[in-house]
Amino acid sequence: VQGTSTVLPHMGTRAYFAETCTPGIYDRSQYTAMKLLSKSLSFTVDLSGIGCGCNVALYLVAMRQNPKPSESLDFYCDADSISGVACDEIDIMEANQFAWHTTLHAADDHEGASLGYGGGDSSDGPRTWGSSQYGPGGVCIDTTKPFQVKVSFPTNSEGTLEALQLHLSQEGRKCPSGSISDYSGLARLSTALAAGMTPVISYWKSRDMLWMDGKGKDGLGPCEIDGQ
Repeated sequence: VQGTSTVLPHMGTRAYFAETCTPGIYDRSQYTAMKLLSKSLSFTVDLSGIGCGCNVALYLVAMRQNPKPSESLDFYCDADSISGVACDEIDIMEANQFAWHTTLHAADDHEGASLGYGGGDSSDGPRTWGSSQYGPGGVCIDTTKPFQVKVSFPTNSEGTLEALQLHLSQEGRKCPSGSISDYSGLARLSTALAAGMTPVISYWKSRDMLWMDGKGKDGLGPCEIDGQ
């Protein structure tokens, strides 16, 4: 953390937001539990220099409500059961200079529902935008410069999550907004958001990141190969 408002992740790291921290002890009750129903979350991100095969992620998981320590002994959980425990997950961003994914995952849904651009190894990833709109020199978002992200969680008259809305913006540029409203797991994610979800930041790389930034079957994705 730099100052009071800037996070500089290091390659290969994963960090959890917490309200307090006890050295040497992982206590799930100390993790931040953000209640974002009917609210929005905004931040600025700088992806300059983050190339194919790299993934900068900000996401929400139900760690505060997870009673199982998990294989990592820190109560981490996600929809992929990376540490042996599955829980609801909202990927606000998984991104690099060339690709962006925002995805809703109920705990039992590995694939989820996505919007953004890029990806697809044996299939096609989201195509909300194209390479001329998002990427280095993009007319919508020029990823060589910082840009703003706003994600909203509107609810219906009964207070249940009805969509995830995403808006990317940059000074002097306009970008089409995206929305996920037809996902079957919305009710479950609504319950998780009402209970409070923990923000997680990670930064990692792989030669097998084509699911996020690959060309896809349609050939319209950004990255031919994932270098490191």
